[in-house]
Amino acid sequence: MKILSYLSLSLCLAMAMLIAGVPDNAHAFPEKSVKLTVGFGPGGPSGIAARFMQKRFTAITGQKLIIINKPGAGGAKAWSQITNDKKNGYELTLLNFPHTVLQPIARGKNAGYSYDDIQPVLFYTSVPQVIAVRKESPYKTFSDLLKAINAKPGAITIAGTGIGGSNHSAFYKLNKVGNLKAAYVPFKDTSSTIGALKSGVTDAAWTFTTQGVKDGDSIRLLAIASEKRMPLFPDLPTLTELGYPVVDVASWSIGVPPGTPSEIRKKVSKTFQKVVSDPTVKADMDKGGYLPILIPYPESELEKKKLGEGYGAVGLALAKKK
Repeated sequence: MKILSYLSLSLCLAMAMLIAGVPDNAHAFPEKSVKLTVGFGPGGPSGIAARFMQKRFTAITGQKLIIINKPGAGGAKAWSQITNDKKNGYELTLLNFPHTVLQPIARGKNAGYSYDDIQPVLFYTSVPQVIAVRKESPYKTFSDLLKAINAKPGAITIAGTGIGGSNHSAFYKLNKVGNLKAAYVPFKDTSSTIGALKSGVTDAAWTFTTQGVKDGDSIRLLAIASEKRMPLFPDLPTLTELGYPVVDVASWSIGVPPGTPSEIRKKVSKTFQKVVSDPTVKADMDKGGYLPILIPYPESELEKKKLGEGYGAVGLALAKKK
């Protein structure tokens, strides 16, 4: 019996030593480079939001974050390929909201994906939308622009990124609230939108606070579609203040392909939480005009549902106007 007890004790000790000898990061994520597909160009708010993470990803995880830009169709070109990605956590997509909600409604099958395909695991930042003009514009205030729109119904052109995207949503909401008749002119990405505005192709543009930072020397922000003024732009009035209760904020999430196992979703979410919580990343986003949010998996699924319900009616309205 003593021999058996001794053997049992030795076996238990050996197993304990074996378990103890396994490092905590034996199944760590990531163990190789991670690909992140972005549905817009590198110079717009989506591309910049991705590069903030790329800047510190290697230092924090020991692996590279490879960003692949696939602009086109208001982001749908990238999101339509999400079902083809591997479900191992190494092929991810940057998801834009409300773009991902609106595109399948506004474009139908032409979007190439359904909202069910959109699987966020970490909402990490957002940006309010703004209405802007070029610095040389005769419209010095939002009131000036409104007067021009009302004086020439349908003649004032307002640029935005894509059909059925967040800019299109903000344009629709303001037109509806103010009973305005401006003309929406879509461009493939934010850089193209701002380029059209600067060159005088359009009279104004719906864009983001990020562009107010990046292109502040050449564009003028007239109003912001947020619930309250933003500390980075303390003198910029909200549309609600001006009598037009329009709130439209774009947000971003790390996305995985549909069917990705829960454990992998948790690992991806946890890893990117570490990255976006890094002081350097947070400071860069703050200076760039981004607002911090942190909604990890599985709470991210509830946020997706809320956004889908909130923007569904807008998407249907945009689809009818095609």
